[in-house]
Amino acid sequence: MKSIQERLKENYILGCIKYKNGYQFYLMAIAWWIIDYATYDPSILLEDRYNFRNGIYTVTDDKIKEYLDSISEDEISLMEVKNILENFKEENHEITFLIDFDNKEYISGFGDIDVEEYLPDLTWIGKFDLDPINYLPANILN
Repeated sequence: MKSIQERLKENYILGCIKYKNGYQFYLMAIAWWIIDYATYDPSILLEDRYNFRNGIYTVTDDKIKEYLDSISEDEISLMEVKNILENFKEENHEITFLIDFDNKEYISGFGDIDVEEYLPDLTWIGKFDLDPINYLPANILN
C-alpha cells in the first residue's frame, strides 16, 4: 500500500462518502470516484485485466457495500484528512468529492471530467461545486 504522500504525489484525490449516516474519507485515483464507470468507459465491460473494483462498474443500490469493500484500502482517518487539508493546501489537495449514498447526491469539484454526470440511475442528483466541503456537517472537520 502506498503512503499518503506517495498517493498525493500521484494525484490521488481526496473525497468523502456518506453511507448509513456515517462519513468516511478516501484518497484514491479518479477512476474509483466515478460511480458509473461502465457508462464512462464501456470498454471496461469487454476487458478488465485487473478486476477493477472487484467488478463493481456501476454502484447501484445493491452494490454499495461491495463497492465500499473494494475501496477499503483507500480509506483514511479523519486525522489524516485534517493533516492533508492543513499541510498540502498549496498543492490544491482539498476535498474534491462527496458521494452521499443516503440521499443519492453526488457533489464534484473536479473540473477535468464531468464526473457528476456518471450516476447509477435517474434517482441520483449530480452537482458540480468547487467546494464539496460545504456539503459536510460543519463539525465534522473541527
